[in-house]
Amino acid sequence: MLRHPALIRVCVAVLRLPVVDLRVRQADFDAWSGTSSSPVGRMISSGRRAQSILELPTDEKLYLAGRSKQALRTNLRHARDLEVTSDRITTYEAWFEAANAILHARPDGPALAQEIDKPAPAQQVVYYVSRDADTTPLAFARVALLGQLAVLFTMLSNPSRLPSASWARYQLHTFLALDLGRRGVKHLLVGSAFRETVGNQHFQHLLGYRVRNLRVEVIDSDVA
Repeated sequence: MLRHPALIRVCVAVLRLPVVDLRVRQADFDAWSGTSSSPVGRMISSGRRAQSILELPTDEKLYLAGRSKQALRTNLRHARDLEVTSDRITTYEAWFEAANAILHARPDGPALAQEIDKPAPAQQVVYYVSRDADTTPLAFARVALLGQLAVLFTMLSNPSRLPSASWARYQLHTFLALDLGRRGVKHLLVGSAFRETVGNQHFQHLLGYRVRNLRVEVIDSDVA
């Protein structure tokens, strides 16, 4: 590292990032830690540096206000013009039917389908789907719930339905962020900022994610 001063500056910048304290109940931690089916366990296993995290909104007008959300507002308007709708799906089976239609349209779909298992009984997961005016699935997402923390660990769109699918991603995320925030969830985590592609980093920035260091405290399951 001494031979690469730029790396030293990066490390110092990461260490100086604001810290977000997260509390995870022991029962939720046990349900997800050590799982090989998703990155959720790795994300909550300990304090992590340079993670992309969103403070969840409860008010749509406030969330979309300001110059920094201009691009998001524009993309949401495109979605509305194309009659894209987003919904929370109540069962894994109904959600996977829609997700499977999208996976079949993706070159990486067969491999990804093997990773989308039904959650274990102790794992709380919520499901979301966006559709076009003909009810064709455009994008899907699933979120792990751990009390006031949520982890977005799958979000994919249908490449055969462009440009609708592109706008659907923005609408789907906005819908799920408001849905979770209004249900009392405080933060949405998507993982390491270092591992994301430039395109995903830009997408997250438009949605309001910020890079933060995390400090995770596992608390007794009986503690609110």
